[in-house]
Amino acid sequence: MVGVSTVALIERRPDITRSLFMRYWRDVHGVMAARIPGFDCYTQHHVTPLDPDSEPFEGIAIVTYLSEDDRAGLIHSEVTQHIYRDEQNVFRRALLYNLSEGASRKIYGDAYAEGQTMFVVAEASVNVHADIAELGDGALYLAVYDLTSGDPAGWNQTDTSGRTFVSLLHGIWPDRDSAIAAAERLSASAYLLDERYVMVKAGKPTPVGLRGLDAVKTIEEAGADNQLSDVVVRAIYGIATAP
Repeated sequence: MVGVSTVALIERRPDITRSLFMRYWRDVHGVMAARIPGFDCYTQHHVTPLDPDSEPFEGIAIVTYLSEDDRAGLIHSEVTQHIYRDEQNVFRRALLYNLSEGASRKIYGDAYAEGQTMFVVAEASVNVHADIAELGDGALYLAVYDLTSGDPAGWNQTDTSGRTFVSLLHGIWPDRDSAIAAAERLSASAYLLDERYVMVKAGKPTPVGLRGLDAVKTIEEAGADNQLSDVVVRAIYGIATAP
């Protein structure tokens, strides 16, 4: 796993429907974010809390970089000022943690294993090491992000009052039931993955990250494969997409 990363925990505005939030985050906000220079990989995870009384996050974004210098684009690029304003359209809150090198690590497994993905957001009162041991039972993949090395208050004047989060655990289990069983052994907030979208891969936006899923679906439905070719994408956007 790349050691330099950024994690965002996102809560939608209560006056925005879940469907609109998912489409807007993916096809509008996500496409904007995919143009920030320096991203090696940018993945959106659309999630649902297992406990309705837990923190109401419905989006978890993970960005990785090849080096700390590459992260400068997130703060200083021309796109960033527009990202700030756009968040207010559908986000109630976005806790963004710029983690130091080595703060994220894979415990074991394949991040693209087939199964049920679940995230666990641990608070200061939780024993992270004990939680990793509990979660590891039967998991196909397990990674941990130490959130204590990042300060979300510095992003877009984010209100960080209330709960304090110390780690994000990312795991994959063979099925939904085994993921829920693992969550029930913990005293932390768990979130099941509904949809995952890779917006940037190997330093390049994917077709979804460049155009949005609805446009890609329309192109595929029409059988217009040439619209996804490098030569067309370069002519229109001036860049190549990731495969």
